[in-house]
Amino acid sequence: MLRTLRFGLLFAFSGMVAASCINPPDFPDTPSIEFKSLQVQRLPSAPGLQPIDSITVTIEFKDGDGDLGLNSEEYSNPPYNRLNSDNTINLNHWNYFFKIFVKDRNNQFVQRTTLINGSPLDPTQYYGQFPHLEPNADKKAPLKGELYFGQTFGLGDVFVPGEEVRFEITIKDRALNTSNTVTTNSFTVVR
Repeated sequence: MLRTLRFGLLFAFSGMVAASCINPPDFPDTPSIEFKSLQVQRLPSAPGLQPIDSITVTIEFKDGDGDLGLNSEEYSNPPYNRLNSDNTINLNHWNYFFKIFVKDRNNQFVQRTTLINGSPLDPTQYYGQFPHLEPNADKKAPLKGELYFGQTFGLGDVFVPGEEVRFEITIKDRALNTSNTVTTNSFTVVR
């Protein structure tokens, strides 16, 4: 029995020593992102209805203090509330920035600023908010993972068949540090 107890204590001590040798990763407090994948799927629609394209972008992220995401209470309060005190749009309200680029006649990708009908395109319509990603928001710790963002587009609203499209993605943490910007692969809008 004493031998079994010694073996158990040795095993527990070994586990503590191994755990104390593992250091958390050292990431900067400003988030960094990498593009991972872009999925485009034409959703089924009834005859006579506008086709819808579903876009899903996957990025990988790293953040040194793990302060990524906003909760519903934060969305409504400074510095994240939707409007500034002068009633202008507050860009800190969003933490996921999704910009649309289309290849022009000169084979250059340019940011889409109007809808197909000529109306101005409101870029904030395609921005997003993601919730807290860390398991304990009160404890600062490095965070690494993947973030998926979905968006749908009606064919003929923002894109027309044959256009080549890609996106630029940026995220922001609660300290308002802005990540690098990544560019997705491009795809051609199908008929």
